[in-house]
Amino acid sequence: MNQLFCIGNYSSKGVFSLNFNAGNFEPFSSFSNLSNCSYLTRNNNFLYLVSEINTGIVASYQIENSSFSPLCHVSTYGKLPCHLMIDTNRNIIYISNYEDGSFTAFQIDSNGKIGSRLYFEKFQKDISHIHYITLSQDKEHLFVIDLGTNKIYAYTIRTNPIFDLHLCSTFSFPQYSQPRHLVLDSKNRIHVITEFSCEIYTLSFENNVFSFLFKTSLFPNSLKKEDNDTGCSIKINKNCNFLYASLRGQNLICVFEIFENKLNLIQSISCYGSIPRDIAFDKTESYLICANQGSDNLAVFSISPKDGKLFFESTYPIEKPSCILPL
Repeated sequence: MNQLFCIGNYSSKGVFSLNFNAGNFEPFSSFSNLSNCSYLTRNNNFLYLVSEINTGIVASYQIENSSFSPLCHVSTYGKLPCHLMIDTNRNIIYISNYEDGSFTAFQIDSNGKIGSRLYFEKFQKDISHIHYITLSQDKEHLFVIDLGTNKIYAYTIRTNPIFDLHLCSTFSFPQYSQPRHLVLDSKNRIHVITEFSCEIYTLSFENNVFSFLFKTSLFPNSLKKEDNDTGCSIKINKNCNFLYASLRGQNLICVFEIFENKLNLIQSISCYGSIPRDIAFDKTESYLICANQGSDNLAVFSISPKDGKLFFESTYPIEKPSCILPL
């Protein structure tokens, strides 16, 4: 099965597009004249990316027969945008501006272009670092992670008479935890990976309130946290029974089985590179790919359908990869 992937990266070469077949990548092409295209997402036949520079840019492209035609690019109204997310029900795109601790919402028109700015919020000056935004399971709330202040915020989304966000709940992590990314499971639980403390916090969100359930270390009992260890990416499979997390420093991918009241670490495997920035499944969930930013390569793992464990297959050289998007 041939699949198309786009790879975001910290280079001046735009976005890399790759063919993936039977566990192997084939030679790439590139597109976009923007640098540091660090995070990507798509909506139907449109691709969106952020250029993680001081004068942040968000851009859109039309996807046609594995080619990418530029549509527009606009300012994100913030510095070093590091993440973007699309609310497909409302045709809204949200941008996380890391450096100045702000986020921006734009309307998207039917042609995929980024339109008017709907919302902008800036948090604590010189402290906040907005790193991730996503929707709740019911699509009625927005979760915003502030790595700098160790908090996650929940907003109620209002569209009548105009678009607005209303803060309804906040959860504070211990100091220096640095929450980074999250995933939601089928039971509406929120699993948040922390960068500095290298943990996964599992929360609930009911009646507009966050509640702590339990936390899980990324390290097996045989390993201890070292100074350069940082948690990074977190993903969950479609059946919501296995969770995967990348750990920079010791350069591992950690595999957890999901239970009612705990995450059980079942594997810690080398990422076959250094600084694993992102991990992602292929469309079939037969493979997991890791973007090793420090060693300039992608590592491919097959996934056991029986127990979710990973088996190394191959690597592919690519410059400073940061985000993996299967198309």
